[in-house]
Amino acid sequence: MTQGNLFIRLRSICERPQMYSPQFSLEHLFLFIHGYESALMDSGKPGQHARFEEWLYSDHLDWRHSSMWWGKHIFEACGSDLDRTLGEIIRLLEQFLSSEGAEFAVSTGT
Repeated sequence: MTQGNLFIRLRSICERPQMYSPQFSLEHLFLFIHGYESALMDSGKPGQHARFEEWLYSDHLDWRHSSMWWGKHIFEACGSDLDRTLGEIIRLLEQFLSSEGAEFAVSTGT
């Protein structure tokens, strides 16, 4: 089955945010994630983001019931520095892909 890989795309966005928007903000990442997930569901494929969220929330229990999304929590923890935040997201994605998300570590499609 050919299926896109959200995590490879997120890494690409975090590595080169200006390529995706000259005025890139964390909200762009949020919108991309939810748009990507909607497209997967519309095509009858399972979502991927919830797996990452569950993994992330297992280490950050207080984030689970917060009104802020996980990216904003990371942004605050990084002193509201977008570059540091994107680097931290990359680090977390790599950690996820080497553990609970290993099945997503290799792209199976475009």
